[in-house]
Amino acid sequence: MKILLQLAFVCAICIAGNAVSSILPFAFPGSIIAMLLLFALFCLRLVKVEQLNPSGKWLQNNMAFFFLPANLMIIEELGLISQVWLQLLLISVVSTIVTFAVAAGAATLAAHIQSRLLHTAVPAGEGEDE
Repeated sequence: MKILLQLAFVCAICIAGNAVSSILPFAFPGSIIAMLLLFALFCLRLVKVEQLNPSGKWLQNNMAFFFLPANLMIIEELGLISQVWLQLLLISVVSTIVTFAVAAGAATLAAHIQSRLLHTAVPAGEGEDE
């Protein structure tokens, strides 16, 4: 019963986020507004994380359930996908490599900026195996 009440509270936050989104003069996702509302409630200490922890764990343990509709839509479009599977595979491989390269570059740049800001640049040759 406790989990149901917690889930009802989370659903109420989602509904409130969608309501706020519908009255805004510009397009903004209701789910993001709901997350911001929940974050505000946590920051104001009106809601404690411990109060929603059991339902959060339940949602986390059953997360695969929420991907079923998307997977069923993919299965329904299998005929279309079978026509372009090579292109999809190529796009997936290339985008994975690009994402990896950009993430590595961003991490390297962040480390470089951090070392310059802290004036603790690693001396040349240090850390290299000889």
